Amino acid sequence: MELYLIQHGEAVSEEINPERPLSEKGISDVKKVAAFLKQAGININTIFHSSKRRAHQTAQLLADTLNPKSNVLQKEGLTPNDPIDNIYREILKRDEDLMIVGHLPFLAKLAGRLLLDSEDKNIIEFKQGSALLLSGRENSWKVKWFITPDLV
Repeated sequence: MELYLIQHGEAVSEEINPERPLSEKGISDVKKVAAFLKQAGININTIFHSSKRRAHQTAQLLADTLNPKSNVLQKEGLTPNDPIDNIYREILKRDEDLMIVGHLPFLAKLAGRLLLDSEDKNIIEFKQGSALLLSGRENSWKVKWFITPDLV
């Protein structure tokens, strides 16, 4: 299974808009990453995103470019401070590739749990709009690559 962990793109401040949609830079960065993923031949089945507007917009921009086989789905339990246990268990049950668009610290904790069996070990320095590809099953996960918008 391949698991893509994507941090949402840059959002406007809460003072500008309490819903915190993506900024122009955030939209541009996500489009660059999406184009890179498409050129790399990414063939994704499903995209999960949190209920936050910035994550939904990021997921939709990715879907517009990548055309997932299944759906873009809002998933409960993916907001910044949610516990990772439920999504962790769901990942372990899945066979098909999955993309999760979310937030920090949630994504960092999930990556730590998958890679080191510890959500307290922050080993990936996520950036807004970045993408981490993990490959594995059950308790054996490896980093295949990590990109940030400024690298593509």
